[in-house]
Amino acid sequence: MKNTLLILVLLFINLSHAQEDYEVEINGKTYDIALDKNYELDLNGTKIKLNVKQKDTLVYTDPYFNFKYPKDYKVGKTIIDSEIEQLMLMTAEGSGFIIQTYSGINPTMLNELMINEVTKESVNYGFKLVREDYERTLDSGLKINVNKAVLTYKNEINIYEVASVGKKDSGLILMSMEMSDMENSIGKNLINMIWNTLEIK
Repeated sequence: MKNTLLILVLLFINLSHAQEDYEVEINGKTYDIALDKNYELDLNGTKIKLNVKQKDTLVYTDPYFNFKYPKDYKVGKTIIDSEIEQLMLMTAEGSGFIIQTYSGINPTMLNELMINEVTKESVNYGFKLVREDYERTLDSGLKINVNKAVLTYKNEINIYEVASVGKKDSGLILMSMEMSDMENSIGKNLINMIWNTLEIK
């Protein structure tokens, strides 16, 4: 080949869109593509074969933390106010994980408030609440106290876990919500992957 082909692949992936909405830019020219589909492109007379795949497990990286999650989920980000940001990953059944980042206060005193807020409606309805607080060691080696509430009503089991990590005027609140206690449920697998890979910097 006369010239060395430098191929820059820019993937703008939004999991809420159809796969055909992905784009690849090669030498300044943009191509519409779908995942896991074979393409043969002609670049100045040279045939290039292309197939773009997405990893089964993705990594979310933030200045304060990172974690792994299955590719089937999209991380939703919300600005609650000027000092609080929230990330959320949820299943269709209502199980999931929430991380709130605080830049104005140390949120470590909010654990009990959060547990009470997410369980009070169920308790008023008739669910029995049992606390199973424990200490968890994160992937980074950091030990955190987790407030755990197990709610039961007839055959229904809901599990909430809340933890926090703080510094002066900043910190994180971590909360998992499991709407089913079935072994290998979609919600349990999502929550376990995040807890088991969560690293706080």
